[in-house]
Formats: sequence, C-alpha cells, structure tokens
Amino acid sequence: MIRLPVQSRPLAVAVAVCLLAAACADAAPLRVGGFIVAPLIMGSPDAPLHGALLRSFLERRVVPRGVPLQWMPPTSLRRAMESLRNGTLDVLLLTSGATDRGPGIGTFGWTYLRTHPHLAVRRDAPLRAVPTLSALSGMDIGWVAGSTIPPGLDKVPIRWQGLAVTEWQGANLRKLQAGRIDAVFFENEYSPRYYANSAGIDIRLVRLPMPDRAFFMAYSLKSDRAAISRFDRVASAAFSGEQFRHFLEHYTVAPGPL
Repeated sequence: MIRLPVQSRPLAVAVAVCLLAAACADAAPLRVGGFIVAPLIMGSPDAPLHGALLRSFLERRVVPRGVPLQWMPPTSLRRAMESLRNGTLDVLLLTSGATDRGPGIGTFGWTYLRTHPHLAVRRDAPLRAVPTLSALSGMDIGWVAGSTIPPGLDKVPIRWQGLAVTEWQGANLRKLQAGRIDAVFFENEYSPRYYANSAGIDIRLVRLPMPDRAFFMAYSLKSDRAAISRFDRVASAAFSGEQFRHFLEHYTVAPGPL
C-alpha cells in the first residue's frame, strides 16, 4: 500500500473529486422537482425551480461532487407523485409524514429538516393559543390539496380548504387576508415568515401542540439505480447535522416576532 505524504493528501482528495466529477459528467442528470413550499422551493409553471433548497444549497453542496441535476418546473403534489410512479421525475424534493408513498416510489433514509407545525392567522384573530387540537373544531383551515391530514388533526372536525394550484401557500394566505378562511396550516415555521416578510401579509403564528415534522426526499423506482445511489450518498452527507437549517435562516430573517 502506498502512503502519500501528509502535505500531499489535500491535493489527492481534490484530484479524486475532480475525477469523480469527470466520470459523472456524461451521466444523464436526475430530473428533480416538487411543489412550491417557499422559501425552500420556489418557481413558476414556465420556469425551473429555485429556492433555498435547490440552487442555493444543492447546487453548492451536491452538484459539484459529481451529481448532475436537472431542475424541473414546479407542479402540484398529486402530479409530482404520479410523475415519480411513471418515471418522468427522478427525485421529489420534499415530502413528510409516512415514508411509504405507495407503489413505484422509494424514500431516502435521511431527514434534512425538522420543523414545528403552526397556524397562520390574521393579526386581529381572537385565536392566541391552541392548548389542544380539539380547539380547532369547526374552523375553516387552508392547506394543500392531495396531502394526507397529519395524525391528530385527522380526528378533529376541521373544514379543510385544500388548494391544488402551484402557488398554494400564497393563495391560502391571500384567502386568509380576505377573511375567507380562519387560518392556514403550515408544517413549518419558515414558509409563513417568508411570505409575511416578502409579500407584506400581516399574520400572527400560533404553534400547534403536535410532534415535529420531518422533511425528506423521495425517488422513482424506475430511475437509474446507480444515479440514485450516488445522489443518496452525496446528499445525505451534505444535509447531515444542522447544516441546512442554519442555511435556511438566511431566507427567513424576520424584523420581529410573528
């Protein structure tokens, strides 16, 4: 076995990374997509995705390590899942809840973000705290169409108002602002803060007495196994620990408590 001098090891590592990138350069890029969950995933129907999770993190920490990716336009949750099943999408960037997503879909075994479920309400709303989920009985609450109601909330008689449009979060908050619904459910605290700060929507956040939500990624079982394995290996290292959560704070700096 040949041992390199200590001072030569960083150079050897750099060369190895370059060789890996060159070896993967001719590989077809993985088609990566999802539905909008700002600021993690943003975009418009006629343009590729962008946002904190994609071009600001994956392009810096994953792509340079020999994992070519192709950003797809945003879609609805239902279409994203169907695209995974039929193989027209390789990686779905964001999902939560049950890891079993049905036939044709696999999930990576690592989590890249843990969040706290919240309700966004109008600033003048009487709701100040939610001691138990039963306190939400009878409320009109906005969320995304096609998603499974989280455990605990599924037993409360809430009038769910699901939206299937691409930009469902902003649309729900505009409905809230207009007084057409009582609240909007968010699995994370970052999205409502982002919209409140960027769009000037005056809301207050109420934390729900629910377990933290884990965000993970899913993939198509019809995709190239070697490419998926390479993505799995490199991305799991990039998202280890609290790296992405600290990175995400940059997108959600608020002038004051919501």
